[in-house]
Amino acid sequence: MHSLYNDILIQELKKYRDKKILVAFSGGKDSLMLLDFINKQKESLNIYAGACHINHGLRHTAKRDEDFCRLYCIKNNIDFYTYNISEELKKDNSGGIEASARKYRYKFLLHTVKENNYDFLFTGHTYSDDIESFFVDLYTGASLFTLGGIMYENDKIIRPMLNITTEMVNEYIIKNNLEPVFDETNNDIKYVRNRIRHKLIPVLYDCGNEFEKSVIKLQKESNRLNEYLYKKVKHVILKQDSIVILKRYSFIELEDIEKEYLLGKIFSLFFRVSKNILHAALSFLNNDDSKRLDLPNGYMIEQSYHSIKIFKKILISDYVYNKPAGISLFKTDDFQIEFFNELKDKTIIIRNRNKGDKFGRKKLKDLFIDKQVELFERDRAVIIEENNVIIWAEYISKNNNIIFKRYGI
Repeated sequence: MHSLYNDILIQELKKYRDKKILVAFSGGKDSLMLLDFINKQKESLNIYAGACHINHGLRHTAKRDEDFCRLYCIKNNIDFYTYNISEELKKDNSGGIEASARKYRYKFLLHTVKENNYDFLFTGHTYSDDIESFFVDLYTGASLFTLGGIMYENDKIIRPMLNITTEMVNEYIIKNNLEPVFDETNNDIKYVRNRIRHKLIPVLYDCGNEFEKSVIKLQKESNRLNEYLYKKVKHVILKQDSIVILKRYSFIELEDIEKEYLLGKIFSLFFRVSKNILHAALSFLNNDDSKRLDLPNGYMIEQSYHSIKIFKKILISDYVYNKPAGISLFKTDDFQIEFFNELKDKTIIIRNRNKGDKFGRKKLKDLFIDKQVELFERDRAVIIEENNVIIWAEYISKNNNIIFKRYGI
């Protein structure tokens, strides 16, 4: 076995001795080398490995790839999992098919990790992929602080082959008589990454490989800048999970480069970030109005009284529920309402607000504004209606016959 890639991977795998590893297995040469190498070293390192294949259903050879992966795992006594995400991609590709495929691929991979008690997910990203990604990011308008390259570790996702080159992979495949599948779309230069791989990078290598050192140096400088800027802006982040909330007035006090960095870092959690998206969002936040701006992948950014929020549009979808007479406790995933006395015995409508709603003699919108209720909360606010008359509104009302409790957001 080639001593260099052997030494590199052995040193990487030693970090995960006694762990249970799931390998993202496409059947291509990179993931095949990774899985094959781990499988051959599993006893000496006491590593347990399984494999998960995601069938995107986008190519006529997708079933061939899935069958190859399954057969390889059967022959090598490796636990195998597979998911077909073609239906998910048909329903949701608003951010582009590549972004949606990545989103659902990792969703199902990480689901498999959790459901089957794996410690980590390994992917086959290589040194060559990292170099390519630098130029893809550069081409698509990335900022200086987002040129740091592919992360080695991101929560449970580990990329142990980032010091392995394509040449090393090819040598391993040949020496071990492996026959990986080939994704025909890898030669299709309508994709940016493929144009860079087949058109740009060969020209750079014709001039020597010194450019690699320049790329790595710039990636390291980008990461240093990233770490420095995060320390400067982290106090602005109030909440970061399914919805990100920033302190609006703290954000306003940031320098322009700090604002751009913070938005770029947050946006990158949800979609591929470009200069155009960042500049549109920064321009949007430059005035005092309470308003919203659409973002890729079904996200929105909202500026309101005291906060800036980034969230999925679905979180402010309309809803209408009917509480039948005789029911005292009404529950959803987001809230519960307990009704007492005569309200328990009445049919009640529970919904969010409609345009033109009135509560008493005043417009509900004006009451929310008077209370400085933020846009996001207004659109999610629970409205209780009886006989087409609003009798209670979240953030506005007090009623001894209604006890309301909201969960989570």
